[in-house]
Amino acid sequence: MSTRRVIALSDANIEEATIEEFKTGLLGSLLCPGDDAYDAARKVWNGMFDRRPAFIARCASTDDVIRAVTFARNNGLQPAVRGGGHSFPGHSMCNNGLVIDLSAMKSIRVDPVARTARPQRG
Repeated sequence: MSTRRVIALSDANIEEATIEEFKTGLLGSLLCPGDDAYDAARKVWNGMFDRRPAFIARCASTDDVIRAVTFARNNGLQPAVRGGGHSFPGHSMCNNGLVIDLSAMKSIRVDPVARTARPQRG
């Protein structure tokens, strides 16, 4: 007999296996409360906001972003998108939801022949 652990987050109940599947599918990383880097990752420029998301997805690719949006939608989580964490009204962080952190997405592809550059979305 197997037991399934369910994580209760405000209005959402998410099975641990679902969270693990999301986490292992990310090129980036997934932070949860209690993880070493969680508190530093949830800080924003405007110190008036001390929000505690259920998850912080540190995306490393466009596929990570798509996966994060899908995970939030499928599990009833409020999403918040963080670029540099400089949202004055604190919109880049949320309570009990999923922060989609784009701050690591800083690469730029340069085509010197075509004289074009394509920056990553972070």
